[in-house]
Amino acid sequence: MAFRIGCLAWGSLVWDPRTLPRAGGFQTDGPKLPIEFSRVALDGRVTLVIDPMAREVRTHWVRLAVESLEEAVAELGMREKIAPVMWPRWVGRQLRRDPMQGMGTADPGVRRVIADWLEERALDAVVRTSLPSRGAAGGAKRPNCNQLVRHLKSLEGAARDRAEEYIRRAPESIRTAYRMQFEERLGWIPRRGGD
Repeated sequence: MAFRIGCLAWGSLVWDPRTLPRAGGFQTDGPKLPIEFSRVALDGRVTLVIDPMAREVRTHWVRLAVESLEEAVAELGMREKIAPVMWPRWVGRQLRRDPMQGMGTADPGVRRVIADWLEERALDAVVRTSLPSRGAAGGAKRPNCNQLVRHLKSLEGAARDRAEEYIRRAPESIRTAYRMQFEERLGWIPRRGGD
């Protein structure tokens, strides 16, 4: 029997998986996790990450067409442009048979939710992105919404276009507190159907 590995997603992986080797399409019944637009990427986008201070939202998942957990970690790490040296911290993995062990920075509460979800799926393991929060000035401090709105308003040209696209194309089910503020204050409402 093959080792069955899934990948959790809540942001651009859903609408722009690129080279991620999927065995089918994304499903909308992933675990409910605390997700928020709490990370300013190096290119200026404000991206979704697991954030213990956030409200829980229903995530997405897909089965991967890989032969091993190590291959799944590598494929997700490459898709997310994470340096291999950082995969142990920023590419989380979790086994059904040993749910509290593995890689990544997720807290025990998140790991328990994923473990419970895994028990109901025909999967042996799951991988996920585990990037930390980061403000516009760097550092791992969680930015507040006002800081992020100021940052997004300061962007120009292609950087602003990329930031707006990421927020608008995030799955509609990812209804976070910050997203609702971005919609109200910037007018960046979700694009239907991922277009």
